[in-house]
Amino acid sequence: MCQKSHAYFFYVQKHDIIEQRIGEIMVKRDFIRNIILVLIAILAIFLLRIFVFSTFKVHEDAANSYLSNGDVVVVNRNREPRYKDFIVYKKDGIFYISRVVATAGQSVTVMDDILYVNNKVKKEPYISKIKSEYLSTSDTQQPFTSDFSVNTVSNGKYNEVPKGYYLVLNDDRQNTNDSRSFGLIKESQIRGVVTFKVLPLNQFGFITAE
Repeated sequence: MCQKSHAYFFYVQKHDIIEQRIGEIMVKRDFIRNIILVLIAILAIFLLRIFVFSTFKVHEDAANSYLSNGDVVVVNRNREPRYKDFIVYKKDGIFYISRVVATAGQSVTVMDDILYVNNKVKKEPYISKIKSEYLSTSDTQQPFTSDFSVNTVSNGKYNEVPKGYYLVLNDDRQNTNDSRSFGLIKESQIRGVVTFKVLPLNQFGFITAE
């Protein structure tokens, strides 16, 4: 009886040791797995940061009705700009943010404060508020958006936006640091499309350009 008790005791003890070892191995395995997952996540973020996304801090000249001076935004470098997108682009060593108003193959004219794209009136609800504020407080008779066309901003070279170029405007049309001053913007000048606002935190989220 005593021998059976001793045998059972050693069996239980050995079984407990085995379970303990298995537990230690599983803990180590989980730890190693978590380390690997963290490293993969860091690598993925690093690669995305290099090849797809970058951040940009909005400065005063790049601010508009949706983005304020000091905001930090995420820029998608792989997305092709579309109508109404905000893009970050470089001119004379300085980065600016403007809105895409026309893409390749489109004609653009502004006359009497009305935007025409391909000879059709193009409504701009995204500037309604700032335009109303300007017209109600301005002491001059100047329109919110002065007359121009693709022909004038390209110095007579084009009547339509050529392939590989974009026509961009600021929402605050009194800030003419856009195609009216810089001409048509080349693809090679574009850093990317603004997609997400990081700071301030109370405005954290995707940017809707409506």
